[in-house]
Amino acid sequence: MTAPIDIKHLDQYVFGDRALLDEILTIFIEQAAMWIERMEPSLADEDWRHAAHTLKGASRGVGAWALGDLAERAEKMVGREQSALRAALRDDLKAAAAAAIDHARELRDRAA
Repeated sequence: MTAPIDIKHLDQYVFGDRALLDEILTIFIEQAAMWIERMEPSLADEDWRHAAHTLKGASRGVGAWALGDLAERAEKMVGREQSALRAALRDDLKAAAAAAIDHARELRDRAA
């Protein structure tokens, strides 16, 4: 199974700087948790799209590819008829975000 965060990808940006890694992972943890909580299926389309887009960028920035791909799918779910699909995808997003956040915490703790 692939790790929720691609540490090789992330290392390209931190160049072994543990303090920078800690900062990036901390920001990711905070951002991912915040945007997942905001992604209610009943959100207006623009709010849903903005939350999904922001989560996608944060995820891909740290190499959380699975979460980023789910967020990209979510970003395209606009229109009234999408509410049920959003609810189902939100469960997958929450699971992927939890895995990525847990992995980010492990990586951060190891770097300390």
